[in-house]
Amino acid sequence: MTITSEHRSIAASRGTTRELWTGIAFPVLFLASVAVSNPPADTASNATWISNYTGSSEQARHLATGILLVLAGLCLAAFLTAVWRRVQGVVAATGPLPLVAAAASAACIGAGGVVQAFVSGGELIGKYPLPSADILRLSNDLGFALVGVAGMLAAALAVASLSVQARRAGIFGGKTYAFGLVVSVALLFAIAFLPILLLLAWTAVVSVQLIRR
Repeated sequence: MTITSEHRSIAASRGTTRELWTGIAFPVLFLASVAVSNPPADTASNATWISNYTGSSEQARHLATGILLVLAGLCLAAFLTAVWRRVQGVVAATGPLPLVAAAASAACIGAGGVVQAFVSGGELIGKYPLPSADILRLSNDLGFALVGVAGMLAAALAVASLSVQARRAGIFGGKTYAFGLVVSVALLFAIAFLPILLLLAWTAVVSVQLIRR
């Protein structure tokens, strides 16, 4: 029985380590979603917006943005869950708040991607008439609001609560703990976009740290 338990523990540890790679996949996918799509500014002319969504290549770029954001959200949730499982292995009574917040963040990021991509997806699959420029502006702005506001607020809660739990469990050192709290506060202002880059850096740094262990 002892050998069996040890084997199960080793297998679980290896599984968690594989999941930690999603902390690196998340920033890669998120940055790719930003790079692949380049919508016009809200103040751009209606003709510019219509042109940006006309043609298979343009529509494919917007669709790719949505797909990448959905995958990025799933990777973020998987990574936060993997870190929480590490904490749970040390302190069994750890609360599930990081998991709930991670799920909410992933759902918002994925929903934002769907909202940004549904017009182009409809154009490519069903060849529907292209909506007005105002609808295109609305879908783009609503998608960003879901990702950059709702998704990042939930991510802030997940990072903060997980940092506290990981620090108590001895998994995070003082610097990593402080970095997590800084990221959480910065994400409250994620509507400016730049604070989101801190979240991307945090997941990559924590992932590398835990994988190396």
